[in-house]
Amino acid sequence: MAEEIELQLWQTVQPVEFIPEVNDRNETQALLISTRQGAGYQVAGGQLSHAIQSRATHVLMDFSQHACAIRYQVDGNWEQLPPLDRETGDAMLYALKQLCLMNPADRRSAQTGKMKLKLAKDKYRLTMQSQGVPTGERVLSKIEAEKIPFETLADLGMRDRMISELKEQLNAPGNMVAITAPKSEGLTTSWNVVLGAADKFVRDFQSFEDQANPEPEIINVSSNYYGGDTGMTQLDMLKRMILKEPDVLVFPEFPQPESMQLSLQQVAKLEKSIYTRFVSDNAMNGLVQLVTKYQDSAKEIAGAIGCILNQRLVRRLCDNCKVGFEPPPKLLAQLGIPAGRVAMLYQPFVPPPIEQQVDENGRPAPIEPCHACDGRGYMGRIAIFELLRPGKELRGAVLKTRDTAQLYSVAKQEGHRGIQAEAVLTVARGLTSLDELKRVFSKR
Repeated sequence: MAEEIELQLWQTVQPVEFIPEVNDRNETQALLISTRQGAGYQVAGGQLSHAIQSRATHVLMDFSQHACAIRYQVDGNWEQLPPLDRETGDAMLYALKQLCLMNPADRRSAQTGKMKLKLAKDKYRLTMQSQGVPTGERVLSKIEAEKIPFETLADLGMRDRMISELKEQLNAPGNMVAITAPKSEGLTTSWNVVLGAADKFVRDFQSFEDQANPEPEIINVSSNYYGGDTGMTQLDMLKRMILKEPDVLVFPEFPQPESMQLSLQQVAKLEKSIYTRFVSDNAMNGLVQLVTKYQDSAKEIAGAIGCILNQRLVRRLCDNCKVGFEPPPKLLAQLGIPAGRVAMLYQPFVPPPIEQQVDENGRPAPIEPCHACDGRGYMGRIAIFELLRPGKELRGAVLKTRDTAQLYSVAKQEGHRGIQAEAVLTVARGLTSLDELKRVFSKR
């Protein structure tokens, strides 16, 4: 009887469809035909399909002398997969580099390439970076779904009262709203969802974008490009659009100082609004960054800023297999939750050791992993939000000191709830676990 051959992971799934970023249709077909003739085409298609179906956002491949080690990042956590032998890994990488319009023969230089993928009806963007390292080569691929999986602020994990407070600021005339997050903490996604939550049907939104870095299309937000072959600076474009009297000036990146100054004049004189986004570790740092970066306009910014939103990403407990437990009074006290307020907290299901997985007669009865989360205990990620709404005292204090501890003390007196308090609320709502909070906040 012939020995059954164990299938590789890439052989267990329907492969993705590759869509190279080549404008000419004939060139695209020629590239696909050429790549299909290589041994790595099917491997690449299957491995990326398996990654997508595993909910991976990143695939890391480390090539050494004898193998290609593979890791997936799922919900922000890295998971080790079975390695490929070096020959199979090399063939896969050769095909991927061809399709991403990179040089397959160059295993040393830093290279970046892109293409699109299609799996069933869903489309994805793949960005691949390769770099030679002393042990061989390291390749990082980022997989982004074209369709954002979040549509509303509630989908992101924001509680109802904060949604109401944020929308009030988004729709208020004559103010400034800043959306911030630490690096790699979902800033772009939250920015798009926040823009979607603003009232864009009775107000005119104009976005100012570098032609080299266009933003995804958002309904009722008009894009205006500068740089590149437009022949216009950001300030030129802003001056042109101001003549049309837009209600909201949108800057996906820090505006240039002259643009900020002109925009703030529109806020003060005509009750226009400014939205902007940037990387910041917390909401107070975001406020300090603004007044520091635009020192000539610091007083105007302190007066105009309506709110600063900041966030941390945490894994969301799997609703199918999470386990509830009655928190002891001591734990509730440590969390600052009044006794009797929360009857149940939740944690991920952790199966007992394999030797304890038996039936009532003591026979082995392995527990099947949860079909929803594949036994991870978590399913997707949500954000813990901090919404800073400066009052009169904080607006004055930020012009006198850059010490965030002092500024947070002032904000607390004005009723600000810090991100740790919001994190505890997220646990109390059954959305994540205490262990996950410890993991995320210990990284800082």
